[in-house]
Amino acid sequence: MTLVVAGYKQNGYVWKKDLNQDYTPDRKSGIFIVADSMISTVTQGGRSPLVTGFQKIKEISINVWEPHFIGELFQGYIKVQQQHKCLIAFAGSTLTAQHIVDNISGHLSNLRIDYVEAYDFKCVIRKGCDSNNLIKNGVGTHYCEETFLPDQDYLNLLNAEYVSEVVEHSINKAIQSKKKYVLDPNALNAMRTDIVLAINCPHTRQDYIYKYSFNDNNDENGRIHVFCEKELVEANGIAVIGMVNSYGEQALEIAHNGMNNELNFREKMTDFVVKCVKEDSTFEIGMPVVVKTLDGVSVKKTFIPDDT
Repeated sequence: MTLVVAGYKQNGYVWKKDLNQDYTPDRKSGIFIVADSMISTVTQGGRSPLVTGFQKIKEISINVWEPHFIGELFQGYIKVQQQHKCLIAFAGSTLTAQHIVDNISGHLSNLRIDYVEAYDFKCVIRKGCDSNNLIKNGVGTHYCEETFLPDQDYLNLLNAEYVSEVVEHSINKAIQSKKKYVLDPNALNAMRTDIVLAINCPHTRQDYIYKYSFNDNNDENGRIHVFCEKELVEANGIAVIGMVNSYGEQALEIAHNGMNNELNFREKMTDFVVKCVKEDSTFEIGMPVVVKTLDGVSVKKTFIPDDT
């Protein structure tokens, strides 16, 4: 199991001038994610640690490829037009998480600029697995030289909501390959993996946190259908995954108090995770604790070792 807490850094409070000192939550000062780093397993004698120092927060590249033309002829995709970064954190099955993270990384690294044409020509971004008009029409197809102009047609194509949809698609595609092998509730629980996405929107330059939770239902044939549910974490909220039943309520309470009474919000939440990890006796979580922050496309990592 795991304990992951993600939140907005809240460094830019905008205080209202009234007696209650209410604030406007800040989503332009970056995002932090705090996680333990232990991997454990269930043995005959109970739960035992396997490794520590395992990275549960991954830095993922987002690449948008632009179409390449020679004159008016489309010649494929050979150049990245824009590149961004996001953070993905996970809690649950390590094997399932690896499959999901690989699928997310593969999709986000291969976004492509394409076009739609109804009344007006318009550029769009598509996933590599989507139907693509440029590819469908083939290399060597002629296009007007007044289209596919970066300063005109490529502006503000990518935003946080679209990235969150690609991540949701990637997770569902990853677990589709597993669901047909899930035969009972125990196997289903063993593959459960929750995900957190942290991203600074390339369009608005605001920070966004999304939480993806596993859910399931039975189809008409009685087979288990597994899927993820996406939730936007509001600017005055946090995302907690992993040992939610044990620590989720405490995390929310400390976050609420921290946002209302303290300016060092990230430090308060980090201290909370460290305290939980050090006091936990279940071998579900363990030191060191890792903190990663995302400021625009800049990622910083801090290790908090056992002896602190």
